[in-house]
Amino acid sequence: MNEMDFAAVTVSSGGETLRGDLTSRGPDAPLVVLCHGIPLSRPDPSDPGYRGICLRLAEEGVSALFVNFRGCGDSTGDFHMGGWYSDLCSVVDFAKSEVASRRLCLAGFSAGGALAIKYAAERGGVDGVASFAAPAGLSRVFAREHTMQLIEAARDVGTIKDPAFPPSPDWFYEDARKNEAIDFVSRVSPAPLLIVHGEQDELVPVSQGRELFEAAGEPRELVVLPAGEHRLRRDPRSVDILLAWVRKL
Repeated sequence: MNEMDFAAVTVSSGGETLRGDLTSRGPDAPLVVLCHGIPLSRPDPSDPGYRGICLRLAEEGVSALFVNFRGCGDSTGDFHMGGWYSDLCSVVDFAKSEVASRRLCLAGFSAGGALAIKYAAERGGVDGVASFAAPAGLSRVFAREHTMQLIEAARDVGTIKDPAFPPSPDWFYEDARKNEAIDFVSRVSPAPLLIVHGEQDELVPVSQGRELFEAAGEPRELVVLPAGEHRLRRDPRSVDILLAWVRKL
């Protein structure tokens, strides 16, 4: 098996500069592009985050690419779902042009899972999509009347830096509504789709995961994690399930 290589990467997306890391096991290894969710708190220095997932995947022979979407980490710009979808498109374009790999899969957590589903439906060209705790409808998680609270939370954690952004709460809400997984999930097929949801998800009810599964075409798989909560990236079962699924592909 090829040695493990680490590289910092920079991706341009709509005038923004996105920064992340590639952990490679060589051209014969499958590549998983990780898509993060919406940060609702400041980073915990003791939390290895998505880089920890990349390392675990690489230890098992799977290459992993993680790039922070706009507003997050060291990436420039301000968070909004439409911008994040553009970022995901740019990241996958980068992966296809710059990273040699036998197959490419998307694995998204929470809102990142919804965007991964939209990408596969609209652009295709991926060998599979795995979503973890993805909302079927983000507008049902953050209702219109609570939009300003989400914007203020994003300002507090630093994912929205421009005081003049967004143009209005209604603009921000409608931008999110245009990127809801339930509107796209039926078109992921024929790419394999894995839906993982925590039985006790306190933010996105497990019913939304089942809703996505029912609307999806084949091949599809639903895994409900007993006692699982929303932040499935912190649940070691998630990476085990992802690895098993990638190996089946």
